Amino acid sequence: MSKTEIFVSDKCPHCQRVFKDYEANPEKYDGIEIINISESLSNLKRLLKYRDNLDGYKDVREESRIGIPSRVVDGEKVDFVQELIEE
Repeated sequence: MSKTEIFVSDKCPHCQRVFKDYEANPEKYDGIEIINISESLSNLKRLLKYRDNLDGYKDVREESRIGIPSRVVDGEKVDFVQELIEE
């Protein structure tokens, strides 16, 4: 079974689309862990570990961006907001 994590921040305007989609379609997020990086340093560190090491975040690192909202599947595959909302 795959592990899916979605990284968001309640302070990020782009992440609001994910929060609204989650409220409107909670069944779409069954088995998915939504991680608000603004809630704790532990959550932020979790995102930064992926962001600093996964190839899917390469452009994010090069542009000195945070990399949210994003989804990480099985600690390897990275998708960003458009892919999250359009599924």
